[in-house]
Amino acid sequence: MSEKIERIDYRCRISMNKEPFSVALIKYIKQKNDISEREKVLSALSGYWLPFALRADGSYPDWELKQSARNAVYKLKLHIAYLSEAFFLEDFPAGSPTIMTAQPMVQQMISDVHIASESLIEPEKPKPVVNVLPEQQDNMVETMFGEAM
Repeated sequence: MSEKIERIDYRCRISMNKEPFSVALIKYIKQKNDISEREKVLSALSGYWLPFALRADGSYPDWELKQSARNAVYKLKLHIAYLSEAFFLEDFPAGSPTIMTAQPMVQQMISDVHIASESLIEPEKPKPVVNVLPEQQDNMVETMFGEAM
């Protein structure tokens, strides 16, 4: 049985006075690479705001809201670890005593877009590794992590 997908269009127009950080951010989001603009935006939004959105909706049970919050915290910790590795912040704590690596974050970013069609409490299945850096930076990844992803 096929699940009906509801199409929702969302557009956000941002006016900027050429603030360098904002301009760089928007240009990066719109960049065409292995992670689409849609995936980048939805992944970030779900990590920050999905548990609040589900609670505001009012139709989700408490256990599902808590699971959504746990998933969001996990995604945010993975992104902290990813930032720490990508920018060589070895002394920056990732907020957890557990050592995390960037590889699960890359896999998580690719799968986040499909979270709406999956149950929030199902265990995650391993996802294929995807190279998220432009081709000209492939050697940098090998240097950073010892071997190509």
